Amino acid sequence: MSFKKWNRTVQAGGLGITPGLDTMAMLIMCWALAPVDIFLTWVRVYKEAEQARINQSKFDIDLKEDSIN
Repeated sequence: MSFKKWNRTVQAGGLGITPGLDTMAMLIMCWALAPVDIFLTWVRVYKEAEQARINQSKFDIDLKEDSIN
């Protein structure tokens, strides 16, 4: 939708790109959605780190059992 508006405004001899309601809504939503995105990314990274720690502890247990035999 923004691309069509840009084509209509700029290429048809318009004065330039004017911020419309969609642009202002996007800027407002960025401030609301950025913390959510950061939080979800942190949760994913923490989950992957926890899984890596579990896998490492399983690997350490397997190595200890192999060295006993």
